[in-house]
Amino acid sequence: MWRQISMGIGLLGLIFSVACSFENSPKRLQAYLTPVSPTGAIPASGSSLSTGEVTGVLVVVNDTEFEKSAPALHSGTLQNLGEYLQEDIHKQLPIQLSTVIYPDGLQPNGSADQFIQLAKEQGVPYLILAVLSSSEWEVPDRLPLGGFQQPTGLRSGGLVGYRAENYARVELALLDGQTGRPVVTTDGQAWATLERLAVPLESNVYPVVRRAQTQPPIYPQSESDAFETLRWVSGQDAIAQAVMHLEELWKTAKVS
Repeated sequence: MWRQISMGIGLLGLIFSVACSFENSPKRLQAYLTPVSPTGAIPASGSSLSTGEVTGVLVVVNDTEFEKSAPALHSGTLQNLGEYLQEDIHKQLPIQLSTVIYPDGLQPNGSADQFIQLAKEQGVPYLILAVLSSSEWEVPDRLPLGGFQQPTGLRSGGLVGYRAENYARVELALLDGQTGRPVVTTDGQAWATLERLAVPLESNVYPVVRRAQTQPPIYPQSESDAFETLRWVSGQDAIAQAVMHLEELWKTAKVS
């Protein structure tokens, strides 16, 4: 019984930790946009969208303009996530994105003009704006010698190290290129954990990036890649959830 109580308390603590950490990754999309409708869903009428295929350009922004933001993604990581997002959208939705752009000049000033200009430059009727952000923290930890966590989730070990957690958020908005205003918005969230040794040693189990216990661990190529791998993993999972939410909205909307 005490073991069950202990596991329950540990689970509640984990849920509380995750909830608080996601609160530290605030929604950033609305800082870039003019106000959207209260529902945030695809309009049932009055929309220029049709049930046919939508064409546009994917615009990817890595937002770090909040207090507890993780460092900016490396350009290669950001481009990899942008291409992953483009591919996932093509698989799941009737949206064809001719290219992915990573503009440096986009400002979180709520102005539609910058998106109208982008749509004109790209010659497309729609843009999909993707705002990638994440919060991150690291604490000392004791790591298992063999790198294997106990099935109960309890942590014990003899190696001195660190545990970093990254909480990613990916927000999507389908923008009308003529008005720069959002037609639909949604988002996705995910987290990943990095375990690394306090003193880097030759090891085939550390550093390691973990997600849920049902998913296999991911091993960064080197210590220098460890944090970027952490952010890439949580970013990919957040993208998958955001696209899933967009697909759900798309299927339930009555687009005229």
